[in-house]
Amino acid sequence: MMIGRMNEMNITARLVVSMSLLLVGLVGPAQADNVASLIKQLGAWSNDKAKKASDDLASMGKPVVSQVAKALSSESRRRGRFAARTLRQIGPDAADAIPALLESLKDSDALTREYTVEALAKMVGQAEQVLPALQQVIHDEDEDVRRQASLAIARLTEALKSPAAQGGKPAAAAAQQASPSSNPDPGKGAAALAAAPSERESLLEKLTAIVVIRVALIAFIPLGFFSLLHLYREPR
Repeated sequence: MMIGRMNEMNITARLVVSMSLLLVGLVGPAQADNVASLIKQLGAWSNDKAKKASDDLASMGKPVVSQVAKALSSESRRRGRFAARTLRQIGPDAADAIPALLESLKDSDALTREYTVEALAKMVGQAEQVLPALQQVIHDEDEDVRRQASLAIARLTEALKSPAAQGGKPAAAAAQQASPSSNPDPGKGAAALAAAPSERESLLEKLTAIVVIRVALIAFIPLGFFSLLHLYREPR
């Protein structure tokens, strides 16, 4: 059955995919042939088959990114659509496909554009490169594409605010610099340190008084009890 499916694929295209993978030394001969077959199956009319091929390619990760990226511009709309889905699943490891993904934002198929936006949303390490293109997509004619673009922009913008994006600056230091009013006043700090001992002494005095009062109350309870007993006891 596998041989039959492989024969369905254009021989030249299959050879190009297989040879390119072999030349870069990322996969063996059998796997290269399998990748070519899976890329063809991305265009299957059966959603189950197309999704299965997409999932299988995604599980291979970075080694297949360049070949999947080429499938984005396939004449088969479905192959391009599921190629975008595959790159979305691969996530940040598909960063090499960003140029192809940016081009795919112009695809006529709305679902392809949606998958593409979702794939770009995961490129947090390349947020500056991706954000300008996504800013244009928020005006897309498709509502779902616009919504995903807004979510992607929010995610990538937040990523740019992270300590790593600011050159490893600690979050607390960044927050202090961003808010001058949060920097402590040296004079106020010294005054607070000087006032601390007197505040502790005052608190100790209050606690001592409370303890004395409670001890006195506890002591008076039995005394009061015996006094009442003496007053009300029956005369002999």
